[in-house]
Amino acid sequence: MSEMEEKVTEEQVHYPYAVVIRFRGEGKPYSFGAYDDDYHKGDWVVVETQQGQEMGEVQSDAMKTELVCVHMPNKPVLRKATRRDMDDYHSNMVAEKRAFAICNDNIRELGLDMRLLSASYTLDRSKVLFVYVADQRVDFRELLKRLGSSLHCRIELRQIGERDKAKMFGGIGTCGMECCCSRFKSHFDVISINMAKNQLLALNTEKLSGMCGKLKCCLKYEDDQYKEAIEGLPKMNSQVEYEGEIYRVTSINIMSSEAKLQNPDSVVFISLDDLKNKTISRKGVTMKPKNPEEGGRKHIKKTTVLTNREDPKKANHVSYDLEAPSPAEPKKEVRTFSSRKPKGEQMDKKQNSERKPNPSKDRSRNTGNNRRRPEPKPTGNVTVRTFGKKKKEETK
Repeated sequence: MSEMEEKVTEEQVHYPYAVVIRFRGEGKPYSFGAYDDDYHKGDWVVVETQQGQEMGEVQSDAMKTELVCVHMPNKPVLRKATRRDMDDYHSNMVAEKRAFAICNDNIRELGLDMRLLSASYTLDRSKVLFVYVADQRVDFRELLKRLGSSLHCRIELRQIGERDKAKMFGGIGTCGMECCCSRFKSHFDVISINMAKNQLLALNTEKLSGMCGKLKCCLKYEDDQYKEAIEGLPKMNSQVEYEGEIYRVTSINIMSSEAKLQNPDSVVFISLDDLKNKTISRKGVTMKPKNPEEGGRKHIKKTTVLTNREDPKKANHVSYDLEAPSPAEPKKEVRTFSSRKPKGEQMDKKQNSERKPNPSKDRSRNTGNNRRRPEPKPTGNVTVRTFGKKKKEETK
């Protein structure tokens, strides 16, 4: 009989009862078929699996397959465990430790980049299964030869990932409870970073990762509810119009059903229903403050010059004030340096300010620049204007 005919014949077998069994080191229970209901919770039974004969513990009483919507079991329960089966089961546990040590020594001698996790025998000890983790594919042909000559049975090496490793060993999660994968999960869901974004969680890899280094499985549990809650709402940091003003959505709290809108002038807290129904999305709109004096105006530096001095020989006092002069102070002249003011007005104001003459400095400049040029005859006070600056020369 071919393999296809055996598979069809096996699928056509109908068992009136289903028995849920859990194996040692496995978190997922499996269902097997039985012809009677003489199986109760806590019993140890021998079943036929794809690996061979194995012994497991019954998790619940036998149930009728017609009343319970379970997958039709394909493998049968062979018998209840006898005294001999229990002895073989315990002796296999001791033999597994020896096989684990032998395999680990050979891995070290061959220098293979793999980490051995467990070794398990079938009940009849016709096959041993080694489970390991590795970053890359490992060539273990030489290892199989050594193990076959030492253990004298069929050898199977199975590589698993980090999530399966965490499920096998278990542990305590950040919530304080046992890991979901080792406690009740039977299969791994596809987890993406979009699930954390839907729940408005901080994208911190350390907090979102579990013991396996992957994203936590619990991100999947409430993902559908969060998707339904935020459906139709504006995205974070988007601009919306609410009651005639432009705001930016800075916070959305699903648990309190509240959203925070903010602009340069005010902060508004509204419900999610108002955010969904009473706001209008506005893209490319610039938010401006109500007061134009606070809106990014460039600061103008003001220079104050005293003009009502009594002694003309004293030097001008120049102060840099950023505030307007008070009425109690003496009269001041305020000049604002800006590119809009005409140059002629600036030159006239500079010419009106008096400067103390320095004859020695002027004489040194004239003798240095005009050595061959004859000195001009004294004709009284001479005023020379050069680029808006006023110079006086007194001749004796």
